[in-house]
Amino acid sequence: MTVLSIVVAAMCGMVALLGLYYTARDLSADLVLLGAGVLLALAWAVLGAALGLRDLGGSTPPERVTLYGYLLTAVLMAVGGGWVGLFERSRWGSLVIAVCAIVSAVLLMRLHQVWPGGFA
Repeated sequence: MTVLSIVVAAMCGMVALLGLYYTARDLSADLVLLGAGVLLALAWAVLGAALGLRDLGGSTPPERVTLYGYLLTAVLMAVGGGWVGLFERSRWGSLVIAVCAIVSAVLLMRLHQVWPGGFA
């Protein structure tokens, strides 16, 4: 689980930096940025599936609602940021994707605080 968390954190940083680059250059979100957002959403889905399988295996987290709420929020936020980036054809669409990636990284850090030891 730690490896998956590191992958998700690295992807959050990559998407955030890419979105900020697009915003600074006054570019709208193209297939590269939107694809990075899709990869971020897929990484969150894989992390959620892995944690769900671990939960089914008997390792029940104490804060199950919080855990799955954070996971669902992260996936929906990545998808929603991509949706806004797709339809807002200005630099602000790229900024929304960057902000969603930053908030997604904060969610991952907070998830480790709420459920310590669950990713070991």
